[in-house]
Amino acid sequence: MKKILFNQRGSSLIEIIVATGVMALVLTSIIAGLTLSLKTNSESEYRSQATKRAQEAMEVFRRERTLLGWEAFAAALRDNTYYCFDELTAPFEAFSVGACGSSDTIVISGQEFIREAEVTVDETDPTSPQIRVKMTMSWTTNDNVKDVEIIQVFRKWD
Repeated sequence: MKKILFNQRGSSLIEIIVATGVMALVLTSIIAGLTLSLKTNSESEYRSQATKRAQEAMEVFRRERTLLGWEAFAAALRDNTYYCFDELTAPFEAFSVGACGSSDTIVISGQEFIREAEVTVDETDPTSPQIRVKMTMSWTTNDNVKDVEIIQVFRKWD
């Protein structure tokens, strides 16, 4: 007759397999969470840098509006719609006219960005002319194009 032991010591093979499976599942979840966190963190960094650089370029338009005065500022922008800002230039005459090409990039933290301004001059109401500038910073990650847009409307003041 066999004797049944109620106080068995040690683990059975099934218990070890179950424990290993649970540990693997927990570790996989932690690694997936960390990977997602790192990806989100880098996207946040790119978006933050893009916003900062777009604001810097918009400041160039604000500066030129103040230095040139409304009439010269509006006249200078009437003929062109797109400007590429691969670098920030001092005088308005040095603005790079036209849409950005693939070589007109700014490298920030190892990521290539394109900074472009779209300008619309609206003088349909002569008493309230305005210039709308849309500054766009765009970049590509994993074949997805991301962008940040800042819009400023300049109005004539006396």
